[in-house]
Amino acid sequence: MTGMSTALFTTSIVTIAILISACGSLIISTSGRLIRVTDICRGLCEKAKTETNETELEQIFYQLEKIGPRIKLLESALTLFYVSISSFTLTTLFLSVDQVIPKDLNVLTLGTGIFGVLIMPVASILLVAERQFTMKSIWQEIDYVNKTFKKRH
Repeated sequence: MTGMSTALFTTSIVTIAILISACGSLIISTSGRLIRVTDICRGLCEKAKTETNETELEQIFYQLEKIGPRIKLLESALTLFYVSISSFTLTTLFLSVDQVIPKDLNVLTLGTGIFGVLIMPVASILLVAERQFTMKSIWQEIDYVNKTFKKRH
């Protein structure tokens, strides 16, 4: 091996594999959340087409208004996780090429690795923000149900 010791190379590759696996898990869970939000949005749209009660329609439109930012946050987080995986893949490529070709690819290797690592917490923060939208929406819906339907019982 020309660029670095075998132990360091192996450790680097294993670390990158773990980070790629972590991103993959986050992509799976985020995709599930996006699918769920999309289903909710479609259900609300279908319900709005047939609902005649003005109060219920207002509630549906309120929920639809709040779901848009959630979808955008989830899409952005997914994109960042995919970019992070791409960065880690490039890091692996640069590490491997550096072992075969006597070129110094340390700047590219470190740059793509650091870029991928920095993107993961940003995407995770977007998921936290989306979770806050979810909770606000749920609490608003609970308040609406309590105010509207509790009177009847």
